[in-house]
Amino acid sequence: MRTPSIAIIGAGSAGTAAARTLHASGVDIDLYARNGEVPFNRTLVNKGIAVGPLEPAQAALPDTGATLRSETVRGLDPRSRRLRLDSGESRAYDALLIATGSRPRTLDEEVIGRDQAISASRLTTLHSAADAVRVRDLLATTQPARVLMLGGGLVASETASLLTDAGHDVALIARAAIPGANAIGEHVAWRLRDLHRPQHAAYLERTVRSIRTHTDRISITLNDGDRVEGDLAIVAHGTLPAAPAPWTGPDGIPVDSRLRSMHAPRQRIYAAGGVAVHHYPGHGSYRIDHWDDSAAQGIHAANARPLHDLDMADDPGQYLPSSTFSARIHGHTLTGVGHPALGTRTRVLSEEPLITAHYLGDVLVALTGVDSRQPPA
Repeated sequence: MRTPSIAIIGAGSAGTAAARTLHASGVDIDLYARNGEVPFNRTLVNKGIAVGPLEPAQAALPDTGATLRSETVRGLDPRSRRLRLDSGESRAYDALLIATGSRPRTLDEEVIGRDQAISASRLTTLHSAADAVRVRDLLATTQPARVLMLGGGLVASETASLLTDAGHDVALIARAAIPGANAIGEHVAWRLRDLHRPQHAAYLERTVRSIRTHTDRISITLNDGDRVEGDLAIVAHGTLPAAPAPWTGPDGIPVDSRLRSMHAPRQRIYAAGGVAVHHYPGHGSYRIDHWDDSAAQGIHAANARPLHDLDMADDPGQYLPSSTFSARIHGHTLTGVGHPALGTRTRVLSEEPLITAHYLGDVLVALTGVDSRQPPA
């Protein structure tokens, strides 16, 4: 009997977690990374490389046991079950897991001066190891630096805290009045905003209208006419799914409760991590893009579908988000479990420390909280 072959596109959290799970099953696994890419831990981009002691190689992920192929997958044919590689070669598979993750949102093309600021390395995202090195190198030549953080969610908040602790001056420029409320709930987002107030200049409910790049700095003009200057601007406006052809575009890959692609339900194609779009009864669609949940999805997808559909494992059931997440911000720890954005109702369980429960109807879907305002002596 021929050994089944499972292809995994994407060597991030979901892809490597699935590969480790599948490796123990005795199937043949091809793990596809992008051209020249070494799989790395994206949680270390800001706190390990950009504002930390690590070199990119030190953030590399351990070997999964799968065959790692550093060649970009340009497309696939679900009917023939073949991948089209950057070299022009094609490869067959019996089951396919798409775990290509996400790409960062950037400023709109309509923002005047955007491209010039990017070319001058004064405007960047903080999503990849290359982004982190770019930020680190600029910070090394400017002490202290004035950093404009465009965004106010968890990544922006944690990075702003790291930069402040390192002695840099940070200004937060956020589009919302309560940044992060949609993702972590209004009560925790309010507390997060309170943590920032003594630390940074904050421009809330503002958007970027134009950017002017100078030799040694940039000037950002906001929609209300205010002008803010800095050495560097970091865009932290969240992510978009990064799917391969034929699913390229901003919508990601819709999956069912077993993480099977809803566009090709009979073709043994599955998706996990930041590229997967989930559906929950009574809520509609949602997407999760944090490291631990992506790993959980990868493990569940490996167990639930390829192995089960190939009659090599029992079905572990429906996937529901239950992973933890955390961020250290100005000496306080924000923690959560589940997916707060699924909730339609929030209940405060405790004020100090702040603990909130998020419900969809009567179903508890997440908990979030922040430790006490005054750490114990």
